[in-house]
Amino acid sequence: MNKNEAKFMAWDWDEGRFVLIPSNNIVEAIHIAWNYEFDLYEAETEKIIFSGREDNVGNSDWLEPYGIRMIDDGGHRVLQNIKTGEIYRANWQRVRDLHE
Repeated sequence: MNKNEAKFMAWDWDEGRFVLIPSNNIVEAIHIAWNYEFDLYEAETEKIIFSGREDNVGNSDWLEPYGIRMIDDGGHRVLQNIKTGEIYRANWQRVRDLHE
């Protein structure tokens, strides 16, 4: 995916630069960035829209235009669709849930 196609990018703390996220799906993009402990930004505006270091309220405010919020669910932070209530768990959260 090139810069003209990408909707999202992340701030790579180690390299000190933006990297493109290889998905234009908001939930997948968040999970990719979160897994690497990166902050997520809109590629076009460079506006931050997710940070694993931010609390649920702050992330939910940033994500509201995308119809997503962050909530606590069974002791884990997860994404939730505002309209349907659907919970979106990252792959690492699903595996962890199986072992608990």
